[in-house]
Amino acid sequence: MALESKHVDIDVRCPWCHSEIEIDVHVMFLCNFAKTVWLTSGVSHLVECTTSDLPFQILTRVFENGTRDQWVEISMICWSLWNRRNRWVWHRVNGSVFGVRHSAINLLAEWKEAQVKDEYRRLRGELGRRVWCPPKEGWMKINIDAALLLDGSNGVGAVIRDSQAKFVGARGRKIAGAWKPREAETMALKEALSWVMAEGYNPCVFETDSYELATACNGRPGEAYFETIVMDCIHILKHVCPVLVDFAYRSANSAAHVLARAVYSMSDIGEWGVTPPDFLTHALDLDLN
Repeated sequence: MALESKHVDIDVRCPWCHSEIEIDVHVMFLCNFAKTVWLTSGVSHLVECTTSDLPFQILTRVFENGTRDQWVEISMICWSLWNRRNRWVWHRVNGSVFGVRHSAINLLAEWKEAQVKDEYRRLRGELGRRVWCPPKEGWMKINIDAALLLDGSNGVGAVIRDSQAKFVGARGRKIAGAWKPREAETMALKEALSWVMAEGYNPCVFETDSYELATACNGRPGEAYFETIVMDCIHILKHVCPVLVDFAYRSANSAAHVLARAVYSMSDIGEWGVTPPDFLTHALDLDLN
């Protein structure tokens, strides 16, 4: 079946099954391809319908009978089905059932991650604070920094505090080699991530005064060796959940900076718990004023 508009044939049949008129309820729920997608999802019982149903009615039933997680999953599948239809109609790019489900799963994962970040940022306020502030209830904040030492090596430090601004722990060490500042900052994050994962602290937020590092960890990696270390950090981040990496100005990251510089006088790794070292006490007190 086709309609003619300005001498152009327009096929009104479904581009997938070619047997039914392409209406929204057919594309999203009744086409054999769509039915197969829903059957693989585990929520097909919530979207059962007939040709007389409108998508609005179907989704209303979903909201009445499903859970919040099911609402979100169904929304993502609908979007992936519609996107698959458009890609085929306009670009002749086909998509499999697996591809549609994979797209929906990725969208769902990204949405959940965005919710965690948005919730934290609403409680935290502006991005990139100029003064230190504690994390939200139940979270740990880990301030990290790196410093070039007099002997040409780099010191890296991490300071952990809880939502009551109470000192939890600190760790610093010297790293040999002539590192560029952004690479040294990334090594500081990698060291801190490994430490925090071993200690089992989560959820947590890492703060760095390297804007480039923070943005790279949130989806915009840099180049060459810097990118390699960032990808190592991102791999570790996947095992510490939920976790955030945020930018903070140097004035809000002073404790980690003091620790990174103090590493110069250490012969080995320095690690403290419960009670901070004397050289760190003043910086911690300043953050509370």
